[in-house]
Amino acid sequence: MLRSLHVRNLAVIERAELEFGPGLNVVTGETGAGKSLVVDSLSLLAGGRASSEMIRTGAGTLAVSGVFEPSDAAWRRRLEEAGVPADGDELLVRREVTREGRNRVFVNDHPVTARLLSTVAHGLIRIFGQRDELGMLSADLQRAWLDRSGGDALTALVDSCREAYGAWREAADRLERLSLDDQLRQERIDLLKFQTSEIDAARLLPGEDEELRAEREVLRHAEAIAGALHRAVALLSDDELAVDARVAQAGGALSDISRWQPEAESWAETLAGVGATVNDLAQELRTRAAGCESDPARLNQIEERLSVIERLTRKHGGSSSDVLEHGRRLAEELFELETADVRREEVEQEAASRLSEYARRAETLSAARRERAGALEREVLGHLLDLAFERAVFEVEVARELRAGSPLELDGERIAFDAQGVDRVNYRFSANPGEDPRPLSRVASGGELARLFLALQTAVRGGGPAEGSTLVFDEVDSGVGGAEAAIVGRKLQRLAAGGQILTVTHLPQVASRGNLHLEVRKEVHAGRTQVDVHRLDHERRIEEVARMLAGEHVTDASRSAAAELLADGSAGESAG
Repeated sequence: MLRSLHVRNLAVIERAELEFGPGLNVVTGETGAGKSLVVDSLSLLAGGRASSEMIRTGAGTLAVSGVFEPSDAAWRRRLEEAGVPADGDELLVRREVTREGRNRVFVNDHPVTARLLSTVAHGLIRIFGQRDELGMLSADLQRAWLDRSGGDALTALVDSCREAYGAWREAADRLERLSLDDQLRQERIDLLKFQTSEIDAARLLPGEDEELRAEREVLRHAEAIAGALHRAVALLSDDELAVDARVAQAGGALSDISRWQPEAESWAETLAGVGATVNDLAQELRTRAAGCESDPARLNQIEERLSVIERLTRKHGGSSSDVLEHGRRLAEELFELETADVRREEVEQEAASRLSEYARRAETLSAARRERAGALEREVLGHLLDLAFERAVFEVEVARELRAGSPLELDGERIAFDAQGVDRVNYRFSANPGEDPRPLSRVASGGELARLFLALQTAVRGGGPAEGSTLVFDEVDSGVGGAEAAIVGRKLQRLAAGGQILTVTHLPQVASRGNLHLEVRKEVHAGRTQVDVHRLDHERRIEEVARMLAGEHVTDASRSAAAELLADGSAGESAG
């Protein structure tokens, strides 16, 4: 979820701070008020193109920052792989653009590349409304949506196919190593022999490097350690005013008064125990101090041994235990290569068997996808009809890609395949009668794609919540009015339940369904145009929705109609 957005010097926005909440967040305002600037800000956080032309006149730097609360851990893994700390449950993204054209990106206050931001942001926020921001054109994503629409049954088939692919891939990799030509195989064997013999000759022990470093520190500071131990022994036992003597004197004094103070005997016994403990500790420290001497010869031995270990860890792993594990893997590969002629046939049979099992599961998955494709087409078309696409055509094409040299052969043809199966899924769409449906990237405008996405998500999720990334719709209701507008509002409200959707809208039927309402207002201060964004309370919402209903002249009747719409929206939220 996106918690907050801070914007400074973007176009006519001097400074704006927006707080968002769960569910449906609506952004409204008069035509030309600058509603699209909110989407532009979010686009920058999502890794969109930045330009110095976006900077407010007279300002030197544009800055946009957002605080996210991601719902999954994928962002954390991506950042850690890039060496960026990912502590806590919040993610701070900041983007700065200077007048000179410098573009700086920060994640959790660490500088990162725009490319990394795009990778991380893909799981945080998805913007629909401008073609260059749409992710729905990806064939892999279209296949994933088809699978998701099939529920647990189809998901289980995908998981089964992925498992079989992994098993085949493992056997295929082993076969590839065994099938190296004789010269390459011998070169690899020679290298492996050298590396394993080097590791074996070192006779490493697990954790040895850590123990040696600890011993080295003791030897390096032997003089300071011995001095501290001797001082402690003197204070406890050897000086005239040492602890043991004073404890004994205190115990004697208490024994002398035990005739008149019965508790004193118990106190004296306690002090006798303390004295014994002090004497034992002093003796242990005395023994340790006697053995704590500088040993240059031993220190040299440790340095030489650590030098051997560190040379190996630089080449093969981060610690002695890592080097030993790496050596074990090298020995296994060496054994495979040295026995290649004997084992190749066995591994060939194993790889063929696993590929056959994969093919069986992939064909089962493919059949299920084709069956599900028809159902998804009908569901999406039903939602498109609600969204004023009365004669739209939507098709889900499930096909296979031929690939020469592929190890998988089905029905006499070599087929491309991966962990998700043998199918390439492509959605085709036509919004206008008489036009043949074509791939989304070739036919649909931004507004059409936004509404198509809304229909798809409603069908794919079965009306369930839009969990995961924050979804942003830029005027998804463009060209819609009347009863269709109310349907768009209900669909957005239902889809936002349990997740978060931000939508820029000019329709009161959509605005009234929001859990949180932001108004964009353009004003002139001291001769400068300024855009401000305000969060509306209930009374201000009534005024804004009334304006959207009636235009410039808001009447009591339009206020009454607005209050009714908002009440209906709240009732719809409760019902959802």
